[in-house]
Amino acid sequence: MGSFRVLLRKKALRDIAEIRRWYRDIDPSLEERFRSDLQGSLSRVEAHPLSYQVVYQNTRRISLRKFPYNLYCCVQETLVRVVAVIHHKRNPAIARARAE
Repeated sequence: MGSFRVLLRKKALRDIAEIRRWYRDIDPSLEERFRSDLQGSLSRVEAHPLSYQVVYQNTRRISLRKFPYNLYCCVQETLVRVVAVIHHKRNPAIARARAE
């Protein structure tokens, strides 16, 4: 298996900025812990993107380990496109709509 490159789409970047702002307003150390957890998940996806569950067509879901968020990504050849970062309790149809 070749190496993969992770690309965060604009809407996923907005999701991340909003989440970080939320945690920063509560406690700046929470923002840093979220950032670290997110980075770990992105590193795992980059290393083994095909090992995660397909939840809709080519869209895979990756749960952060310490925070209640999922990454949704699409794998195409050697590119992993992260389309959404949403809370576990939000409707996953948001990610499906962005993946299409």
